Amino acid sequence: MFAIPDFSTALLGQLAALIIILIIAWLAQFLLGRPFKAIERRVSSVSWARQLPAITMSVLPPLIAWMLNQAVINLFISLGWSTALLTWVIPFLTIWFFYRLGAVFFTVRMRPPQARLWRSKVLLPIILFIGLLYAVGLLDDFLQLGAAAGDNLPSITIGSLLAGLAIIALFFIFSRSIWGFLAKNFLPQAGLEPGLVHAVSTLTGYAIIVIGVVAGLLVTGFNLTTLTVIAGGLSIGLGFGLQQVVSNFVSGFILMFDRSIGPGDVIEFGDIVGTVENIGIRSMIVKTRHNKEVIIPNSHFLSDIVTNLTRTDRIIRVDIKVSVSYQTNPLEVEQALLEVAQHPGILDEPAPLVQFAEFGESSLDFVLMVWVDDPVRVGAVSSDLRYRIWDAFSRRNIEIPFPQREVYIRGASWLEVPTPPNQNG
Repeated sequence: MFAIPDFSTALLGQLAALIIILIIAWLAQFLLGRPFKAIERRVSSVSWARQLPAITMSVLPPLIAWMLNQAVINLFISLGWSTALLTWVIPFLTIWFFYRLGAVFFTVRMRPPQARLWRSKVLLPIILFIGLLYAVGLLDDFLQLGAAAGDNLPSITIGSLLAGLAIIALFFIFSRSIWGFLAKNFLPQAGLEPGLVHAVSTLTGYAIIVIGVVAGLLVTGFNLTTLTVIAGGLSIGLGFGLQQVVSNFVSGFILMFDRSIGPGDVIEFGDIVGTVENIGIRSMIVKTRHNKEVIIPNSHFLSDIVTNLTRTDRIIRVDIKVSVSYQTNPLEVEQALLEVAQHPGILDEPAPLVQFAEFGESSLDFVLMVWVDDPVRVGAVSSDLRYRIWDAFSRRNIEIPFPQREVYIRGASWLEVPTPPNQNG
């Protein structure tokens, strides 16, 4: 029966098996690349699933290598061969897996320059440091470093701290995926209103994050009693120094469930007119017509007056004020303004209307009232109408007058020119 005779031969056999494992892992990624690209194109319209093919392809080589390595270890054990090297590389394969997972996370969540910076300056040094500690046999000792447990303090080690942070990070990623699935797929297909969809998906996401934070703290070494003490201290801090934060937090929940304002609504708040992009727990993001994103604390919307231009529908009236000379026939002005109202951006129903507003000091004042179905385009439509009014009035010789004033000066004897004396006298 064939057997590996000595350690050197056994080491070479394991090394050869390891090389074959790595080749198969990379080859599998190459062969599966095209099918996964096809899957990625198919699920590109599904927000919560469009990134899964890229993540799977990134972690596939270390995952296949780890599985094949375990299979070869079991085979070598059944044959009575040494598995020291294959067992020793298992943590390296695990580190490789988490590096690829972290790298693809930065890739799909950040812009390319930022992703490269985080991969090269943050993730890679951490992975190399952990790998070096394991290679020299100091990883276990490093992970056991920590604070000694006291009567009221938990025993926290670097290992438990890293495990807790990993759990919190995983719950955070999971919450984002669940939020995307609920907000963009499941709840809209169930027929819920956009405001309620946003509220339910947001609260679900935050609930998952809270569960993850509690689980991470428990894994780190905190017990429920300690967490209760911390929560009590935080409540005192909230009562004194974080009143505004709590007010914004509560206001965010009220806005979500009140549904008087929701994502996509066009609102008028003070001098700000824009579209609601997002309602968060602390603040609301409003994008103005100038493409500026204004961040407004939620509490302001409960204490101040807010005009929702699209609460029931998106139809809004636009008033254009016009003044003409007293020598102008009002019926001619009405006809000209109604012709101007034949504009592609103006609705036929309700029909445009011309209102004779008043007899002004220097002019006859009219108002052209039209309806549009997009509040964001009110400025553009108003400007276009004014151009057309100018052209229409110019063709009809309708005068837009300047204000006229008559000034009477009383007792202005000092304005009289004195008579020069008689030179001949």
